[in-house]
Amino acid sequence: MFTDLNQELLEVKDNLRKKAKYEEHIERLDTYLTEEKRKKDQLESLLEKEEGDVARLEGFSLTSVFYSMIGKKLEKLDQEQKEALAAKLKYTEAVETIQDVERELGEFQALLTTVANAPIKYEKIIREKEKLIHDSHSVWSVKLFELADREADLQSNLNEYNEAIDAGQLALHALEGALSSLDSAKGWSTFDMFGGGMVSTAMKHSRLDEAKKHIHQAQNKLRVFQDELLDIKHHFDSTIEVGGMLTFADYFFDGLIVDWMVHGKITESYDQTSQIIGRVSRLLGSLKGQRSQMEEELLSIKEEKKNLLESSK
Repeated sequence: MFTDLNQELLEVKDNLRKKAKYEEHIERLDTYLTEEKRKKDQLESLLEKEEGDVARLEGFSLTSVFYSMIGKKLEKLDQEQKEALAAKLKYTEAVETIQDVERELGEFQALLTTVANAPIKYEKIIREKEKLIHDSHSVWSVKLFELADREADLQSNLNEYNEAIDAGQLALHALEGALSSLDSAKGWSTFDMFGGGMVSTAMKHSRLDEAKKHIHQAQNKLRVFQDELLDIKHHFDSTIEVGGMLTFADYFFDGLIVDWMVHGKITESYDQTSQIIGRVSRLLGSLKGQRSQMEEELLSIKEEKKNLLESSK
């Protein structure tokens, strides 16, 4: 009886956490989706004005634009044309982000249905607790229930930290992919500067196309990581700093496209990505340190509960 109820308490407490988490994520994703749609509409209006036909954006890539501009150096484009190119990149990024967020929203809404009855189950356990505490033949006592409840809370909190750490590791992996692509583009750019010719220039822009894909993936993973960090900050009063991680993708699209033939711009994007990697790594270190403290506390609670059970036999 003790083992069954203890396991039920662990599961229900974690489901209560998940229910609150999913509801908060859905609310944040709804807000983010509205903002991305607004951004997409603004860029679409700008492009319709500049291009006359947004349909031409389909299949757009850095490389395809490069080939369409052979014989016309990007440096010689006027400011309006440069802004239109930057808007094209940001438009495709907004479209892809909207697709990502809509998919995530559907996933969280489905997950929410699986834990919707957690409060009802928890109330049932509380009623069972009261009955068992007053049963002279039961090992349950007020102190034992307090320890079991604390154990369930700690285990649920550990699950939250593990989810945040997993999200951070995925973000780090995506950022390292972007860094590798930018490093390759940087190398081809250096070769191009020393007379590498058309092949090296084409390779540089192919690598930039690849970097753009990785940057999108990294931005998406960073957003998920930021959401997980917000969960921890809101529920654990953590001192972990959350904001500022998502701006680097905009920096990439605004900065690099303006003058992508200049080696320094690729280097700046490379350096910016390196800085974000450092920040994510430090955040992961902080999370792992806090998780270790929680694991030690959980072990202590389990030991105290075990001793209490043994003394009641």
